[in-house]
Amino acid sequence: MFDSAGLPPYPPQHNAWEFPPPPVDKHWLWIAILAAVTGLVAAVAMATTAIVLGSRDFPGLIQDSDVTAVIADECELMRDTVESLPVDGTVRQQVAALADQDRAVRIMLGDIRSDSGIDISADRPTEAWLADWERLLLAREAYAAQLVDGRTADLRVPVDEHGDEIYLRMNDVWAEGTVCEVPPALLSPYPETDSA
Repeated sequence: MFDSAGLPPYPPQHNAWEFPPPPVDKHWLWIAILAAVTGLVAAVAMATTAIVLGSRDFPGLIQDSDVTAVIADECELMRDTVESLPVDGTVRQQVAALADQDRAVRIMLGDIRSDSGIDISADRPTEAWLADWERLLLAREAYAAQLVDGRTADLRVPVDEHGDEIYLRMNDVWAEGTVCEVPPALLSPYPETDSA
């Protein structure tokens, strides 16, 4: 038998793979503490920013859910009414159809403004959006007056400060999707002739 005198007993009394922890340099300890504190401050700042921005009223977007819900309901009724009133027939019939379409828009605007469940001033662009509808109605009234006078009628959709027709910003003012798109019939009274 092999003589193992002087060797430690098998297996060793302690784990052969267990080593003492390496010494930590003081500089690395402070860097680790600083990184942890910085990460915590950044996380708190990001959470605070998300909360503030989530409750903030952006000047270019209508985002109040109560306001958009009322506008969506009123707009659907207006759109259905406008689409059911084609502009055709004699000049008198065309002017009457234009007036009926405009009346549907005015009813929508009045109902939105008078709804007691919403605060339009809480969402800044809402009032500007309603004013754009008024500008569009004035342009349509001018168009109807040209028809009545027997002049060559030309519906000129008002433009914004950048020279773009206002219906573009009216359709793009929504935070999520398009809540109320301007019906094409309000921009072009004779859509069937536009494709020719």
